[in-house]
Amino acid sequence: MDLSFLTDTAIFKILVDIMPTGIRFHPYYILPFIGMGFLIYMLKRKSGKAEGSFWGWLFPKEYYKHRSTLLDTQLFLFGRALVLFKVINRLAIATFMAAIIMMIFKDSPAEKPEQLTPINIALMTLMLTLISDFCVYWVHRIHHEKNFLWPFHAVHHSAEIMTPMTVYRKHPLYDLFSSIFSGILIGVAQGLFIAVFFGTVSIAAIAGVNGFYFLFNFLGSNFRHSHIWISYGKTIEHILISPAQHQIHHSLKPEHHNKNFGEIFAFWDWMFGTLFIPDKEEIIEYGIARPDGSGQRIKQPHNNFKEALIVPFKESARALKRSKNKRSKP
Repeated sequence: MDLSFLTDTAIFKILVDIMPTGIRFHPYYILPFIGMGFLIYMLKRKSGKAEGSFWGWLFPKEYYKHRSTLLDTQLFLFGRALVLFKVINRLAIATFMAAIIMMIFKDSPAEKPEQLTPINIALMTLMLTLISDFCVYWVHRIHHEKNFLWPFHAVHHSAEIMTPMTVYRKHPLYDLFSSIFSGILIGVAQGLFIAVFFGTVSIAAIAGVNGFYFLFNFLGSNFRHSHIWISYGKTIEHILISPAQHQIHHSLKPEHHNKNFGEIFAFWDWMFGTLFIPDKEEIIEYGIARPDGSGQRIKQPHNNFKEALIVPFKESARALKRSKNKRSKP
C-alpha cells in the first residue's frame, strides 16, 4: 500500500519540523537511553543501589509531575514554534555565512573535486565539529560571565530537577543570541575551511556534517539532564564531557560553579581552566545558587511560563543599569 500521501500532508511536515532527528527525545535517542538505562539499572540493582521497577527508576513520577518539568515542556513547545516559523535557525545563519565565504574564495586553487577524498571529508567533518563545539563552549561561558546575559541563561539553571526535557528549558533570547553568534562564527569557519583546504562543496554537504552530533545524542546525551550519574573516569573526562560532569555544572555547590561549559569535548574546559572532574559520585541539588557562596538555592524566579519569559528582561536591565552606574562613578 502506498502511504506516501501521508508524508505530503501539512500536519506531517509540521511534525517533522517539531520533532526532527536533532531533538534529543526523538526515538533514535530515547531508545538507546532506555537500553543503556536498563543496563545501568541492572548493575545498580545487583549492588543494592536501585529499588522498585525499572520504569519507575528510569522515569520517576515525582520528576515528571514536578512543576519544573511542566515549565521545561512549555519552553520546549514555545522554542519549537519559533523554529517552525523560522524565527530561530542557527543552521540557516551558518549556511548563509559559509556560502558567502565560499563565494569570496570561489577562485581558490583548492577548487578541485578530486581533493574531496573520504579522508579529507572525514577530516573536514572532525574539524567542523571541533569548531562548532568551541563556539558552543564560549557562547555558554559568556552567558555565565556577563551579568546582563546571565538572566536569560538562568532560566535553564533554575530547573530544580533534571529530565531529558530540561535541555530545552531555554529563554528564546538565549537561543536567538546563541544562534546568531555561533551561527556566524561556525559559518565563517566552515566557509574558510572548505574553500581554502577542500574547494567548493555543496551547501547540503555543509548542513550534513552532523554525524558527530548524531553519535553524541545516540550514545546517551539524555543522561546529562537526568537523575542518573554516569562518569567516564578521570582520563576520558579530560577529553569528553560525561553526564556526571554536566550535572556538576548545574550543581548548587560553590566549588562546582562556572565549571564544565563544554558540550561534547572537555578539553576546552581543560585548556581554559574551567574543568571539574569529580572523584566519586556526588549527591547534587539543582537550581540557582545565592551569590554569597553559601551553596543555598535562591527563591525560584521562574515559577511559570510568563515569569520565565519576562523576568530575565527585568534582571538584565537592572544588570545593565548597575554596570552603567559603576562606569559613571569618578
